[in-house]
Amino acid sequence: MTLRNTLLLLACVSLLAVPASAQERYIDFNVFAAWANPSGDSAIQFSGDVNDLNDVEFDAAQGWGVSVNIFWSDRISTEFAGSVIDPELRVRDIGRTRVVFAEPLEMIPITATLQFHLLPGSRFDPYVGVGAGYVIFQDIEDRNDLDEIDFDRIDFEDDVGLVLNAGVRIGFTRNLGLYLDAKYMPLEAAATAVFPGGENAGQEIEINPLILAAGLSFSF
Repeated sequence: MTLRNTLLLLACVSLLAVPASAQERYIDFNVFAAWANPSGDSAIQFSGDVNDLNDVEFDAAQGWGVSVNIFWSDRISTEFAGSVIDPELRVRDIGRTRVVFAEPLEMIPITATLQFHLLPGSRFDPYVGVGAGYVIFQDIEDRNDLDEIDFDRIDFEDDVGLVLNAGVRIGFTRNLGLYLDAKYMPLEAAATAVFPGGENAGQEIEINPLILAAGLSFSF
């Protein structure tokens, strides 16, 4: 799924979620810069030897995103958010002495969270939330043609998981504010190394991104 199609899907879901009585409620539209740290302790296999496991690491990365927050009451709202982040995936050899592979892994987290607002009606509006997330991963191709691992690409399956959420909106005016948000998503994505000739080696990779966001919030 392309970025354009992903954002169009998010917009359509958000519009469908607006109740018929939307004029009696209000909606926040947020545009933000995102920072993600995809922590995890995993390994990936690049040969038929089950003992030949290589350590997988992720570097923190920046990105951007948008969200729509629909208020059902003063305290309860539902936020639909989507962002694009490109952390670097690095693979170290078994002894962790050197990096044998490094490429950016495009992640597109799409989340839906139910939020509870602690100080309704206040300019300082902290909230906590819980929900679900769907993460789209871009497959990685071996552009470096490294002979020691000799694979064509790594295929990632998209994953669904729990989302834990907290944040605050600080109002500047009635319609404009500062959006600060944090989301944690514990995931295990299936990764398959595809070799020339069709041989595959696959396993689960832990990806537990903490996504921090800061941006502008527009209320309607």
